[in-house]
Amino acid sequence: MKSLRAYEKIRDMILSGFKHPGTRLVLSELETELSIGRGPIREALMRLDRSGLVKNIPYKGAIVATPPTPKEILHIYDLRADLEAKLAVEAIKHLTDADILRLEELIARMEELPQNHYQLDREFHRVICDASKLPHLCNIAQALVQSVESVLNIYRREKDHCIKFNKQHREILDALKRKNPEDVKAAFEINIRSGLEIIKDTFSKLLNVPFE
Repeated sequence: MKSLRAYEKIRDMILSGFKHPGTRLVLSELETELSIGRGPIREALMRLDRSGLVKNIPYKGAIVATPPTPKEILHIYDLRADLEAKLAVEAIKHLTDADILRLEELIARMEELPQNHYQLDREFHRVICDASKLPHLCNIAQALVQSVESVLNIYRREKDHCIKFNKQHREILDALKRKNPEDVKAAFEINIRSGLEIIKDTFSKLLNVPFE
């Protein structure tokens, strides 16, 4: 549990911009900042390395990784749209009444437009992914999300974005209830690519350069 707590705290430091790309993550400093022992912190840094947020470099130690480039983000979202849509189609066969109820609850909470909308969104996707009964592919899907988490944190999810995603989540759930593979696949791809469009638009507005 200590290593998980260390992981979450260091992850939040990185995603909030408190620890910038290229910053060395020194064990003694983290031990003081987190009030957690070095053993759990080492485990947390190894996990963060696997997620792509941290790089463990021989003789240098752990450093905050550089975020993915626009070109990488485009490819990552292409892979996500394809993989998560396929997992959602597989989930049709295995979704239980409890899963459907959980998805309904998550949408209801997201429709309240809470500050943790992104976390609820990820949970919505996770429930569907887990229902596919393809855990290794689910791990790959999760790794793709984690690889762009630092970028996702930069772009604020505005109210109109949340409303748009909520509508798309309803369409995904309706398609799942109808057990229509083509509709599920289409709805999922639209939802994933909508997230990419927000990143592209915000990137262009902030830096006044095209996202490419």
